[in-house]
Amino acid sequence: MSDSLPLTIVLAGGQSQRMQGEDKALAEIGGQRMIDRVLDRLRPQSAAIWLSARHDHATGLPHVPDDAAGPAGPVGAIRSVAGAVMRGGGHSFVTCPVDAPFVPHDLVARLTAQGPLAMARTDGAWQPVFALWDARAVLAALPPERCCERWSLQRLGETVGMQAVDFADPVALMNVNTPEDLAWARAHALDESGKRLGAAVSTRYSA
Repeated sequence: MSDSLPLTIVLAGGQSQRMQGEDKALAEIGGQRMIDRVLDRLRPQSAAIWLSARHDHATGLPHVPDDAAGPAGPVGAIRSVAGAVMRGGGHSFVTCPVDAPFVPHDLVARLTAQGPLAMARTDGAWQPVFALWDARAVLAALPPERCCERWSLQRLGETVGMQAVDFADPVALMNVNTPEDLAWARAHALDESGKRLGAAVSTRYSA
């Protein structure tokens, strides 16, 4: 991988439980699958992209499934990725969720500028799925004997010592969690370079 660009991980292993049976990765915005839209925005920022998922969503990209021995939820995904990164001889990686159709084109640059551990924040609220992680720090914080504890991404970020990177535009880090969010994102995508359409949905992440 390039020394100047990091590995980026797209978190695509969620259950899409609030999407009424629709896989968020495959939901279309502007005639494009959401996963493809996110990948298009991340490729210029990344040396390589992997998926944290059970399969590759027909992208052809490497994918890392969750290790059953790790914590449940997204923290387990981060731990599994950290292990895979270390086995590949790497250390740093950036994460971005698959349901972020407006992920900023400078996400990686801004996080890495604050590295080695950095997490996005908007309006005072942490956005822990958008972060620069150090695999060594993640694995040190999550030894096998602590994986049974109740973890959140925010707790993990605090444990490893994340630094905040503030983003002024909450829409840039919005997550599509519901059919209503998807409808809003589709409308906003039609006018992305112009005025905002309506009030922005919440970007707060509950993990």
